[in-house]
Amino acid sequence: MVAHHIDLNAGLPCGMVAGREKDLWPLGQSVLVFATILAVTAGGLGDLWPDGSTAEAAESGFRKLSPGVLTVIPSDTSGDDTEIRSDLLEVTKGRADRIWTPQEASPNTTLVERAKNREYLPDVWCLEFAYKSPRTIDIDVPVDGKKMKRKRVWYLIYRVKNTGGRRTVIDKTDPTKRTTEVFEKPVLFLPHFVLEGLEAFNDDEGMVTGLAYLDRVVPSAMDSIRQREDQARELFDSARMASKEIAPGEERWGVAIWEDVDPRIDFFSIFVTGLTNSMRFRAKAGASFAKQEPVGASMEQTLECLRLDFWRPGDANAGAQEMSVGYAGLFERITMGTRLIEAMSRPPLLKSNPVAALDQLGLQWSDLLEIPGSKLAPFEKVLRAVLALKDPAQRGPVMQTLFGDLGVASLKALLQALSEPLDAELEAVRMAGMTRVGLSKEALKAKPLKSLADVCKAIDAIADTAQRRSLAEQLFGRDARRLDALAKDIAIARTFAMIKTIDADWKAITAGSPRAAFAGLQDVIDAESTPKLRNQMLEGLFGPKGPTLYAAATSEHEGIDHSWIFRYENDGSGL
Repeated sequence: MVAHHIDLNAGLPCGMVAGREKDLWPLGQSVLVFATILAVTAGGLGDLWPDGSTAEAAESGFRKLSPGVLTVIPSDTSGDDTEIRSDLLEVTKGRADRIWTPQEASPNTTLVERAKNREYLPDVWCLEFAYKSPRTIDIDVPVDGKKMKRKRVWYLIYRVKNTGGRRTVIDKTDPTKRTTEVFEKPVLFLPHFVLEGLEAFNDDEGMVTGLAYLDRVVPSAMDSIRQREDQARELFDSARMASKEIAPGEERWGVAIWEDVDPRIDFFSIFVTGLTNSMRFRAKAGASFAKQEPVGASMEQTLECLRLDFWRPGDANAGAQEMSVGYAGLFERITMGTRLIEAMSRPPLLKSNPVAALDQLGLQWSDLLEIPGSKLAPFEKVLRAVLALKDPAQRGPVMQTLFGDLGVASLKALLQALSEPLDAELEAVRMAGMTRVGLSKEALKAKPLKSLADVCKAIDAIADTAQRRSLAEQLFGRDARRLDALAKDIAIARTFAMIKTIDADWKAITAGSPRAAFAGLQDVIDAESTPKLRNQMLEGLFGPKGPTLYAAATSEHEGIDHSWIFRYENDGSGL
């Protein structure tokens, strides 16, 4: 089961944030919330439809929804979170200096011993949550005082229902006998919605990180959304939803709204916090439990959070678009399938032959694996191998065989960018970069390929991504982007070589969709029974993250499934 990781340490931003930033959540203390996965396919939504809801909607005067439009997630009625055992760490760790062995009483009667393995029996409530697939709508929003601006917003229509809570009851005569008791009480729902894209839009962001957006209160959007969805039904934004408790048995309809969402996002998840008060806690990393600290200062809490996966199978610019329900692993399957199709389709287009070129250079696919934090290392290794050829006349043809026409053009552009005449200001910038990497004009002129390899090594030695990019732009100007293009060509060459090595059916891979390509290769991967060899295959196909991506792609089956999981950000381990 794949879990979401979000840190809730700082204040609330006013707009979009990149990646999983610490300022996504409006809490003043360090509280970590992590997510569960709802893996749902569009084809199975009808099974979740409660039979009485349609008739009830018609009788109440609200718009009648077709079966399958509303996905209902029942409240969590398991009892595992109503019985929690933990040490009272403020005593067991904070007063460890007071550990002693009594002479006339049992050792377990001391304060420290009695604070160990304490049992907590909290009353736990969980709201029933139902939703319609997210949609987009174009509205006019106020900007700069009285001006109005047409803007596209994303929104999610949902319904919450107070179905009661549960507690563990211990028999007074026999403490070993325990039962779960249902209780009713008003619940204050404090909705917290985060929409997070899964795609990254440049290599530096990684393969599965993206952008995150916090739900906003947009009064000007409420009427337009209600007119589209159901004019007769009252919709609550997040502020109004949190203003009044939900009585037992009461249900309430709400809408979560996101502004300025990047239109390139196709795969995204929505994380819903506040549906339950169920939580876990533990000591913070490096906690000291100093005597002067307030109680709880060295602890961190994890709340239960629901994750809903979606994707957009269409034109990102289409208006009033409705998203499709996804499932855990869908993004990874399509991402990996796309890489397979690209690896098999690109060489014929570029007129390249990576397998033959690597053979001439004496390189294996494993020589082209990216080093963590050093994505130019494979490109540098190829340049060194080209320089090692005994016959210098072979260098040009081998590069042509490996990279094709476009790659060779990029290579020439990089060398030209290092040596072409520039005006005084730009020349000063370039010379500063060359001095930084220890490169002289004389060395560049005498050994251009070696100089380029040395530059790649120097850029990779810089840990900070922004500084690496800055140095590359100093040296190559606008052609710096060609470094990323050539690094990608090397990765594709490695994937192509691995597909040929494992003798996969490349015609089947390129004949269908990315999901079909992944499914075609999955049989080959799963047929390898040795875990070490299977991981090697995945690394060759998809890089060092291949085994992790494959595990995420195959850990969930298409279909209806949801669960609640507690996980911590700093180590990814569940409780």
